[in-house]
Amino acid sequence: MTLFAEIGTLFIERAITAFYHRAFSDPIIGHFFLGTDQEALIAKQIAFSELLLGSRQSRAKLRSLRQLHHPLKIRSAHFNRRQVLFAEILDELGLAADLRKSWLDKEERLRDQIVVDTTPCV
Repeated sequence: MTLFAEIGTLFIERAITAFYHRAFSDPIIGHFFLGTDQEALIAKQIAFSELLLGSRQSRAKLRSLRQLHHPLKIRSAHFNRRQVLFAEILDELGLAADLRKSWLDKEERLRDQIVVDTTPCV
């Protein structure tokens, strides 16, 4: 069974929506979203997350994560903050610890495609 099947569409939608509502106002990573249509981004990220978690029917259109994220100059510390916020959301929404870890592990495997380098922000 895929993570997508175990977690389910409704939970994915709730988690991604809650995460982006928090991330947009976060003092560490919120600036990356200035001028971004929050609802459009949420819809894209829900579709991407479904695909990442194993959906065969995702509406996601795959684009290069590197091309999308490297111009933003996302550093390792920013990605770490994203992971902390997302873990908090998954915990607050009550996702089982094993599913939370599996989802976060899948997200972590994307780090090299998203982060410009691994040096910490100053």
